[in-house]
Amino acid sequence: MTALAEGSPAPDFNLPVSDFKNCRGESYSLAKAIEHGPALVVFFKVDCPVCQMTLPYIERLFGYLKNNKASKNEIYLLCQDSHEQALDFKAEYQLSLPILIDEDLLATESYGLTNVPSLFLINADYTIESTIVGFDREALTQAAKRLAGEDFNLFSQEEAAVLPAFRPG
Repeated sequence: MTALAEGSPAPDFNLPVSDFKNCRGESYSLAKAIEHGPALVVFFKVDCPVCQMTLPYIERLFGYLKNNKASKNEIYLLCQDSHEQALDFKAEYQLSLPILIDEDLLATESYGLTNVPSLFLINADYTIESTIVGFDREALTQAAKRLAGEDFNLFSQEEAAVLPAFRPG
């Protein structure tokens, strides 16, 4: 099974949220993420080198969206590992993004994933607008502009000059 394609309906999920202290008992759903507009949902594993390369840029986008009071767009990270591994990863990469725990892989399987990172830009009507599997610099740039506006640059000119155009997950 391959990742859900653009135009497909996105399956809802309801997963526990991990923070620096513990798994708080709170859970987030896709419905919550898209209630104010499109959201970016990112599936990852902590030991995936391509995820480790990609997520700092997703954190940059998240920071921009949080500092822009007009934006209500959400980004969720869905970790396929344990709560403890997610916390260690979050600390090591200094992430402030919400990390949802999909250790039993139910959400992963509902999205048809075999590779990570896998990113889905999902519209408020649950339609997948964009599917990105692996690191795809141009697709990530377009998804970031969709969420943050045309003036936002996910990659600096220096980064764009040295980053690969694509790296499979």
